[in-house]
Amino acid sequence: MIRRGALVLLLGNLILLSPVSAGLADLLGGRPEVLLPEQAFAPQLLVGSDGNLEVRFHIAAGYYLYRDRLRLTTDSGESLQLELPPGEAYDDPEFGRVAVLRGVHAIKLVVPARSGVAINLRYQGCAEGRLCYTPVQLRLSLPEQPL
Repeated sequence: MIRRGALVLLLGNLILLSPVSAGLADLLGGRPEVLLPEQAFAPQLLVGSDGNLEVRFHIAAGYYLYRDRLRLTTDSGESLQLELPPGEAYDDPEFGRVAVLRGVHAIKLVVPARSGVAINLRYQGCAEGRLCYTPVQLRLSLPEQPL
């Protein structure tokens, strides 16, 4: 009986250990940890092929971004016009029928790229079937160097 109790205690402690929990969850048929929003959606501010800014998302497998919850503004709060992809129709448990983005997407802006330029990004997404993140706000900028 003591051995069985010790084994249960040991397994319980292993599950609580962060680095081990994802691997152990996979072995036991559970789900691995949920990524932080910055990891799940990985937004970057880049210079597009046309010399204007673009925001690129690398959306991890099993995650989606709400298309209509993307907002980009200047430092002064002025909304920037976006060229958004159509997205895919999805019946979301949180918001009903919505358009979502998955995979890699480049959002083109009509803003010339220049050294040190910055924008404010607001987005929201979910880990499918697990949780929806609160809206995330970030400031993205290009490096202070010649382009």
